[in-house]
Amino acid sequence: MYIDKLFDENIGPIEKINIEFPFNADNSPKPIVIVGENGSGKSTVLSNIVDSLYSIAAQKFENAMQPNGQSRNSQYYKTISPTEIKVGKGYLYSYILFKHDPQIQYVFKSGNLSIEDFKTFFDDNTVPFSWQNKDNYKDINSSVEEVEKIFKSNVFCYFGPDRYEKPMWMGTKYFDLDNNLHPSVQEKFTGVLNNPISVKNVTEVNLQWLMDVIVDSRPDIQENNNNLTIVNISVDNLLKLGTARKNLETILSQIIGKNVYFSLNLRNRGKARFKIVEHGTNNVVAPSLDSLSTGQIALFNMFSTIVRYADNNDLIKSISLSDISGIVVIDEIELHLHTNLQKEVLPKLINLFPKVQFIITSHAPLFLLGMQEVFGDDGYEIYEMPMGNKITVERFSEFQKAYEYFKQTQTYQKDAEEAIAKFASSSKTLVITEGATDWKHMQTALKVLKIKEEYSDLFAEMDFDFLEHEPCNSFTGAKYKLEMGDKLLTSICENYAQMPQDKKFIFIADCDVKGTVEKLGNSVGKYKKWAEKVFSFTLPVPDHRKNTPNISIEHLFTDDEIKKNISCQDGIQRRLYMGNEFDKHGHSMSLNLFCERKDICGENKINILEGAKGDKIYSFDDDSTNYALPKMKFAEYVSEHPDEFDFSGFVEIFKIIKEIIEDGVTE
Repeated sequence: MYIDKLFDENIGPIEKINIEFPFNADNSPKPIVIVGENGSGKSTVLSNIVDSLYSIAAQKFENAMQPNGQSRNSQYYKTISPTEIKVGKGYLYSYILFKHDPQIQYVFKSGNLSIEDFKTFFDDNTVPFSWQNKDNYKDINSSVEEVEKIFKSNVFCYFGPDRYEKPMWMGTKYFDLDNNLHPSVQEKFTGVLNNPISVKNVTEVNLQWLMDVIVDSRPDIQENNNNLTIVNISVDNLLKLGTARKNLETILSQIIGKNVYFSLNLRNRGKARFKIVEHGTNNVVAPSLDSLSTGQIALFNMFSTIVRYADNNDLIKSISLSDISGIVVIDEIELHLHTNLQKEVLPKLINLFPKVQFIITSHAPLFLLGMQEVFGDDGYEIYEMPMGNKITVERFSEFQKAYEYFKQTQTYQKDAEEAIAKFASSSKTLVITEGATDWKHMQTALKVLKIKEEYSDLFAEMDFDFLEHEPCNSFTGAKYKLEMGDKLLTSICENYAQMPQDKKFIFIADCDVKGTVEKLGNSVGKYKKWAEKVFSFTLPVPDHRKNTPNISIEHLFTDDEIKKNISCQDGIQRRLYMGNEFDKHGHSMSLNLFCERKDICGENKINILEGAKGDKIYSFDDDSTNYALPKMKFAEYVSEHPDEFDFSGFVEIFKIIKEIIEDGVTE
């Protein structure tokens, strides 16, 4: 069981959010990270999710919720209070849909909201609930039988900001344990939840269970005719139990940064019986589990608890981490963690559990950078509160460079959306391109092609606007200063598809980034329809680029046109270069030039090398003059000298735009 969709409205700082939880092609869940300033609603979202898990568990397990004083009823994990309703609003609700067969739904609401009005908020009118207009209300539509199956086959746990692990120096009188009973001898009663959803103070329990894992991985040895043999257990079962131990050693090795294994001293050593030893040297890294640093033990307890919970359900699950499934919610995941643990270790640990749906809040940009390195651009998603907008990691990655630059990048998506909003009064279709030169070339091509007689039918009654933008450091007279790249373009497209639009939006991206092509392109048709009025496509590949389809806008011209020499103000002739003009070392002996960017040079590389980025071109005789022309200067020259260029490669773009404009239009 996984969360499929979440809808929250008018709860504290949250006005309205709609998060559709992401999944991979094999239906495994992608991790999501929720970010935002303090007080923006991150913990509010998590509290609703955790409450839904408690509510589901309570359908079957009598101990899932705490008793309500002298009453026989149980106390809600999260109380419903009208005081949480956003100021100026008359109601609040949280509605969560779970991916399960049959589908499970959870809802709580407060204030003046009728069930009839509530149902109109959603396209699928299969809401199974009913309530009186002004009552506080909470319900779940799961059956007792299904709940038992779900909790016996999945891990559900919540690590809140109040999680705490006792350091070894703290006296026991100042620290209360939730459960002093050894986990392996606890009775497992029917109707009792054996894995508490909220996890805290688990060092002692994990240590006891860890000792069981070590013991189970050790064979009984018997001497027979001067030979030692394994008895009382098959070698196959012993290897499986040993794998469970190795999995936990792998987790701790990642955290400590050394290849370690667990070992035991004699039983009269108390807590010092357990020790952590380095492979190869056999040096003791830590004499006991609770002698690790607070951050290390907190991290180990989080991920070993996931394994322990799965182990409680099914011993086999601890043998294969990739088979553990469920939902793990972590609030402020970076608590107690050094930056190295945030960036280098945490993402790798999360990646060990591909079938677990991780829902995480964080203030740590380095953690997000680590997630991108491990999962890639499309392997996880980031949502920013209080609006619940999906954003890109660039909004946070610039912390590595400087805090001020990071503050600037926070405005990129906001600036782009504000620029787009200025077209709201027009009914024309708006075309939004990835690069600042893309729309310039398309605009020039439009002027040239529309006056040609052979294209009169194509451009008849085709009316649209380009979003004219340029980078913040450019001064070419474009209307808007935007840092629009493929990731930001994709993010805005996804956000616009989530909401009804009054006009059509067309997002056009280059074909030089694989993930973007897969996201915004459409292998079946010429364009992708995200919603009724939101479309996207990637640049159609012209015939002369069929063998090298990873193109940007300049590749719609011929090689000769791309390489046209252009005189610049300093008297030097510059041009665009292509990666295949240089060898894999970035050298061209025939041109007597070398390129800074060796990674995009080589025999089959058609990357455009320009002077505005870190792919500058220098002479072997003069390494101070850059001979590469910026793409923007090339676009300006094309606009001023259109008769020197062939724009037939752009025709297919306008055909697709026309198809989109006519999409859904009836005669």
